[in-house]
Amino acid sequence: MTDGTTNIAITDAIRVPRTGGLRVADPGLIGLLGFVIATVTAQLAHLGLQDDAPVFWIGAAFGGVVQVTAGMLSYFAGDNFHFIVYNAFGWYWIVVPGFLLGEELGFFEVTASARGLFSLVFAILALLFVPAGAAHNTVLPITLLCVSLGLGFQAAGAFTGAEGLAITGSILLIVASALAAYMLVEKFYWRTIGRRIVPLGPPWLDADPNPES
Repeated sequence: MTDGTTNIAITDAIRVPRTGGLRVADPGLIGLLGFVIATVTAQLAHLGLQDDAPVFWIGAAFGGVVQVTAGMLSYFAGDNFHFIVYNAFGWYWIVVPGFLLGEELGFFEVTASARGLFSLVFAILALLFVPAGAAHNTVLPITLLCVSLGLGFQAAGAFTGAEGLAITGSILLIVASALAAYMLVEKFYWRTIGRRIVPLGPPWLDADPNPES
């Protein structure tokens, strides 16, 4: 059964026996962790607080490998929502270090407008994920909206060269990271000690978040 005020889909997609049998971990734990670490690292670089070198390695590892792993584990749990979300943004983070590498080595360099288009595509994807996320709780769709707006502003900044738009996008993505970290705290303590220590709020839509599970 689902807890309409706090659940996110993977919690109900995986049945964890209290005694005996195979204990299955929640891939959303590493998925959220990877998103938070990679996104914060990238936005600090965009804001000029560090260089791009950490973005390459942390983005590829935490943003890419970790999120894709979480997405594939969600597939085996029958969790379609997190399967597509973690895979989409996991592969996003595998591509981004390639942009940085091409720029550094001077081959297959990607123009600012092409980067803007890439960000715009994922801004639209994040927006499309919002209604499904709204069937889970309050925090998840707000997080996805912040991701969508953040990438949208960064895309606009890339198209126009307006630094203020890119900075606004970075701030919105840091807010999204903070919200994802908040969900990670809730999920971690629920999955480890069985307690809901922070509220995620009621779902915005009256729908079954896991009709296939």
